[in-house]
Amino acid sequence: MAENRIYAYCRVSKNDGSMTIDNQVHTIEEFAKEKKIHISAFYKDECKGDTPVRQRSQLPVMLDNLRSGDTVIVVECSRLHRSCSGLEGIYREIVENKGCEFITLDEKEKILCTNGANDDLMQMSMKKIILTVLGTVAEMEKKNIGARTKRALAERKAKGVKLGRPAVELPPKFKELYKQACRGDITHVQVMQELGLKKTSYYKLAKSLKP
Repeated sequence: MAENRIYAYCRVSKNDGSMTIDNQVHTIEEFAKEKKIHISAFYKDECKGDTPVRQRSQLPVMLDNLRSGDTVIVVECSRLHRSCSGLEGIYREIVENKGCEFITLDEKEKILCTNGANDDLMQMSMKKIILTVLGTVAEMEKKNIGARTKRALAERKAKGVKLGRPAVELPPKFKELYKQACRGDITHVQVMQELGLKKTSYYKLAKSLKP
């Protein structure tokens, strides 16, 4: 009989600020070390918290790989989803449909951790309430992040700060040498060698010249 596996799921979006994939991995690895358990695999997504499961890269793979008795670990439940229905749906898929154990490392969410025993009706009702509360809080936080970002951008714009990506700085003589290469007077490889540029950097700079 195959040994039960322990999977870790990490998610980050560009709006999550200090919440990174690396610090989630580190937190889970420290937990595993303390509990003397082995993480079979890490599944990592970079997407918004309300992205549907099947539109993510790794979460559906993990869910498909789950077998009864396996365990899923997250640093907090909002990594799974930032909506009430989304969070409850994924939690039920893991715990009820797949028959797996679930561990969240957030102290406020410990009631949602399973312990290998089937929950009674009261416990399931309580967990559903907690999931709803957590989903509501996550949705509110998502809206707050968006509002704070818009305010910050508006303030920067009001102060005359130029928004968007900074202009690309071309190396001296790049424009002149690139035109020569395009005319066939010299080769693009020669320009790269003279300016000390790699191929990807060279063509990225060249692209910035085009309107």
